[in-house]
Amino acid sequence: MKTLIFLLLALLFVGSSILAMPSLGLISAVAKTESLSNTPLSGFVGIDVIGLDLRWNLGPLFAGLATPFMMFTLSEDTGLGCNTILPGIAWYGYVGAKAGFDFIYIRGDIGHTLALGPQQLGFSPVRLGVGFEAGRLYFEFNIVGILQNLKETLGKVYNLQLGWRF
Repeated sequence: MKTLIFLLLALLFVGSSILAMPSLGLISAVAKTESLSNTPLSGFVGIDVIGLDLRWNLGPLFAGLATPFMMFTLSEDTGLGCNTILPGIAWYGYVGAKAGFDFIYIRGDIGHTLALGPQQLGFSPVRLGVGFEAGRLYFEFNIVGILQNLKETLGKVYNLQLGWRF
């Protein structure tokens, strides 16, 4: 029975991968916060995390997986900082839908973060935004809220994405 379930899931994955249109994007999550790693800081703190996003589009539905590779911080206390992140150490998976009008569309998704190793993630972002298509190139802007702390995060986290549909 387990083998049959595994074979059906594998067939579903391969079939949807063949039918779906893959895309690869550069994703940037920008946040304004008053603390960094739960350490209160005086003044403004901005964080920008940049990563790669692989997405499968199947009609109005999509699913994706993203991993960060760089983080920039800007603080009145510590100035500008840049840190590289080992790709694959943190993951963000999501599912969503979009509705379009010619080259412009609205989109929304929900996802979950996962970290490998000592990092602590495990939060669930909800993104709602608008996208623009120009041939195979796309650009998206989203407002992000974290489900576990929606009141505190809504309006403080934004997401930009530039990508190419194959």
